[in-house]
Amino acid sequence: MKTLVSVIVFLLCGACFSQTPPYIQFTSVPGWGSTALLSGKVHNTSPGDHGVVVYIFVEEAGGWWNKPYAASPVSVIRPDSVFTTETALAGLDQYATKIIAFLTPLSWSPPVLSGAELPGELFSYPYVVSCRPHGDRVISWSGLEWVVKRSVGSTLLPIGPGPNIFNGSDTMVWVDSQQRLHLRIAKAGNKWHCTELIGKSSLGYNRYTFDVGSRVDLLDPNVIAGIFTWDDCSPLAIPPDNFYREIDFEFSRWGDPSNINSQFVIQPYDIAGNMNRFNMNLAGIDHSVHFFEWMPDSIRFRSAWGDSSRSWKYANHSYIPHPGNENIRINLHLFNAVPPLDPQDAELVLNSFLTGTSEEKIENENVRIFPNPFEQGCFIEVGLKIPGNPEIGILDPRGVCIKRMPGMLSAGKNILEWDGRAENGKPAEPGLYFLYLRDPVKTRYFKLVKI
Repeated sequence: MKTLVSVIVFLLCGACFSQTPPYIQFTSVPGWGSTALLSGKVHNTSPGDHGVVVYIFVEEAGGWWNKPYAASPVSVIRPDSVFTTETALAGLDQYATKIIAFLTPLSWSPPVLSGAELPGELFSYPYVVSCRPHGDRVISWSGLEWVVKRSVGSTLLPIGPGPNIFNGSDTMVWVDSQQRLHLRIAKAGNKWHCTELIGKSSLGYNRYTFDVGSRVDLLDPNVIAGIFTWDDCSPLAIPPDNFYREIDFEFSRWGDPSNINSQFVIQPYDIAGNMNRFNMNLAGIDHSVHFFEWMPDSIRFRSAWGDSSRSWKYANHSYIPHPGNENIRINLHLFNAVPPLDPQDAELVLNSFLTGTSEEKIENENVRIFPNPFEQGCFIEVGLKIPGNPEIGILDPRGVCIKRMPGMLSAGKNILEWDGRAENGKPAEPGLYFLYLRDPVKTRYFKLVKI
């Protein structure tokens, strides 16, 4: 008899585990600033017994709000399992940066929110979330598309960080004729305006390299220049990340003229060992290069300027984020929205942004460039364990390929020569360049400097 009971329990449990749980998805999410309908579909559930409860997050309006209406918070699921909801009916609704939908029983009464936090009880139900960058202007730079952040409302309402007013105009954020990116802080009327760019792509585990072409060591004490990853949806993701997958370079004195001016940060910053601070002095130097290499087991930082550099390897697995929907961001803003001590405009200039892995020995390649820096030309030694045919070229700081080189290489050491000229035969201008080796798996970058 005991054996028979065990078999019955096993069969019942097997039936439970074989059943696919219900879930919900978005099929069309309106863009930031749009009043179009939100639509989606539910799966593995009875539309007659369930509804969809939608909330939007509007930072300027203080938090989360029911949609379409507080008096009618449940959207009907059609017999074909599709639902549609109006999410932009009044006020600043169309500027919501987060939209979340829960699949709930019709017998359950959802909480009505008007600028509050989402109650934990909601998360016992299946849900889907989408986040939208806070802006509608898009620019191209260094091979990526970027959304330019902007404040909204008749009085331009401040938003984080700061909170500050963010200006998305082409006089505040632009790419010049040499493909350098410019971000400004400037006063308009009696208010200071700041700037931020939000990458449209999620790049995940990667090496992120920025060539900065302005004196970030001389920023006003109340100005912060930040280069960082950020995921708006991370606290709502499955599994969640309560620290927004944030990895930072920050250049600032944080309101105190006597402070040191640079730091590498893993959030949360107030955990011992999650911040590494140092001073940069760029006197007589026209640029600085900064990278972090984000890997599953560590994050490696390095900043280099002139003959000086600072390196840091972070390996606390408790706080190394996993990739999600993060993007790379760049901003220039005011610490706690306090005006500059010296009431002058500020500017951040970036020469280029590249992704790729380490400059040192990587898998199959052992690369050496000599001399480096060089005046006329240089030799490139590529050591391979097996023969290969990588694509090889020279990129200028804008990420434009100015010279392609023969790619079929033998096992062992291969010596290539670059005469310092572009494809058109003209000498390349002095400055920073990147050698790239690209195969079907990945691209590697190596720094060259022509003087």
